[in-house]
Amino acid sequence: MHAQITELVKVAGTYHLVPNDIAQNNAEKVLDYIDDLNLERNIRFRPTQSGSLFMAWNIGDWEYDMECLKNGYIIFTFTKSGYERASGCVLFDDFIPQFEKYLLML
Repeated sequence: MHAQITELVKVAGTYHLVPNDIAQNNAEKVLDYIDDLNLERNIRFRPTQSGSLFMAWNIGDWEYDMECLKNGYIIFTFTKSGYERASGCVLFDDFIPQFEKYLLML
Protein backbone atom coordinates (compact mmCIF):
# COMPACT_ATOMS: atom_id res chain seq x y z
CA MET A 1 0.00 0.00 0.00
CA HIS A 2 1.22 3.51 -0.76
CA ALA A 3 2.53 5.38 2.27
CA GLN A 4 0.14 8.30 1.69
CA ILE A 5 -2.91 6.04 1.92
CA THR A 6 -1.57 4.24 4.99
CA GLU A 7 -1.03 7.59 6.74
CA LEU A 8 -4.45 8.83 5.64
CA VAL A 9 -6.14 5.74 7.09
CA LYS A 10 -4.40 6.38 10.44
CA VAL A 11 -5.63 9.98 10.48
CA ALA A 12 -9.11 8.97 9.30
CA GLY A 13 -9.49 6.60 12.21
CA THR A 14 -9.01 9.53 14.57
CA TYR A 15 -11.22 12.16 12.92
CA HIS A 16 -13.40 10.50 10.24
CA LEU A 17 -14.74 7.12 9.23
CA VAL A 18 -11.96 4.80 8.08
CA PRO A 19 -12.27 4.26 4.31
CA ASN A 20 -13.24 0.68 3.54
CA ASP A 21 -11.17 -1.73 1.46
CA ILE A 22 -12.98 -0.81 -1.76
CA ALA A 23 -12.16 2.91 -1.42
CA GLN A 24 -8.57 2.15 -0.41
CA ASN A 25 -8.07 -0.31 -3.30
CA ASN A 26 -9.44 2.14 -5.87
CA ALA A 27 -7.19 4.89 -4.52
CA GLU A 28 -4.26 2.46 -4.77
CA LYS A 29 -5.14 1.70 -8.39
CA VAL A 30 -5.35 5.41 -9.26
CA LEU A 31 -1.94 6.03 -7.64
CA ASP A 32 -0.46 3.00 -9.43
CA TYR A 33 -1.78 4.36 -12.72
CA ILE A 34 -0.22 7.77 -12.05
CA ASP A 35 3.06 6.07 -11.04
CA ASP A 36 3.07 4.12 -14.32
CA LEU A 37 2.84 7.39 -16.23
CA ASN A 38 5.97 8.60 -14.46
CA LEU A 39 4.55 12.13 -14.03
CA GLU A 40 5.07 14.59 -11.21
CA ARG A 41 3.12 13.38 -8.20
CA ASN A 42 2.10 16.29 -5.98
CA ILE A 43 -1.19 14.84 -4.80
CA ARG A 44 -3.17 16.09 -1.80
CA PHE A 45 -5.15 13.50 0.15
CA ARG A 46 -7.89 13.74 2.73
CA PRO A 47 -10.46 11.44 4.23
CA THR A 48 -14.09 12.51 4.09
CA GLN A 49 -16.86 12.38 6.67
CA SER A 50 -18.56 9.62 4.66
CA GLY A 51 -15.56 7.30 4.74
CA SER A 52 -14.19 7.88 1.26
CA LEU A 53 -10.76 9.07 0.06
CA PHE A 54 -10.40 12.41 -1.74
CA MET A 55 -7.37 13.11 -3.92
CA ALA A 56 -6.49 16.35 -5.71
CA TRP A 57 -3.67 16.29 -8.25
CA ASN A 58 -2.35 19.44 -9.90
CA ILE A 59 -0.13 19.24 -12.92
CA GLY A 60 0.40 22.24 -15.14
CA ASP A 61 -2.88 24.13 -15.66
CA TRP A 62 -4.89 21.02 -14.85
CA GLU A 63 -6.44 19.90 -11.57
CA TYR A 64 -7.78 16.38 -11.24
CA ASP A 65 -10.12 15.95 -8.25
CA MET A 66 -11.05 12.35 -7.51
CA GLU A 67 -12.99 10.86 -4.64
CA CYS A 68 -12.90 7.10 -4.22
CA LEU A 69 -16.21 6.13 -2.65
CA LYS A 70 -16.82 3.15 -0.43
CA ASN A 71 -19.30 1.68 -2.95
CA GLY A 72 -16.65 1.38 -5.70
CA TYR A 73 -17.51 4.53 -7.62
CA ILE A 74 -15.18 7.42 -8.29
CA ILE A 75 -16.52 10.95 -8.39
CA PHE A 76 -14.26 13.12 -10.51
CA THR A 77 -13.89 16.67 -11.74
CA PHE A 78 -11.16 17.73 -14.14
CA THR A 79 -10.52 21.45 -14.49
CA LYS A 80 -8.12 23.49 -16.58
CA SER A 81 -7.26 27.03 -15.52
CA GLY A 82 -10.24 26.98 -13.15
CA TYR A 83 -12.78 25.86 -15.79
CA GLU A 84 -14.44 22.48 -15.55
CA ARG A 85 -13.65 20.22 -18.51
CA ALA A 86 -15.21 16.97 -17.30
CA SER A 87 -16.99 15.49 -14.31
CA GLY A 88 -18.88 12.37 -13.42
CA CYS A 89 -19.41 9.44 -11.13
CA VAL A 90 -18.34 6.06 -12.54
CA LEU A 91 -16.88 2.71 -11.56
CA PHE A 92 -13.07 2.44 -11.62
CA ASP A 93 -12.95 0.59 -14.96
CA ASP A 94 -14.96 3.37 -16.60
CA PHE A 95 -12.94 6.07 -14.86
CA ILE A 96 -9.52 5.19 -16.29
CA PRO A 97 -10.46 5.86 -19.96
CA GLN A 98 -11.87 9.27 -18.95
CA PHE A 99 -8.79 10.03 -16.87
CA GLU A 100 -6.48 8.94 -19.69
CA LYS A 101 -8.33 11.11 -22.21
CA TYR A 102 -7.83 14.25 -20.13
CA LEU A 103 -4.24 13.41 -19.21
CA LEU A 104 -3.41 13.38 -22.92
CA MET A 105 -4.44 17.05 -23.04
CA LEU A 106 -1.54 18.10 -20.78
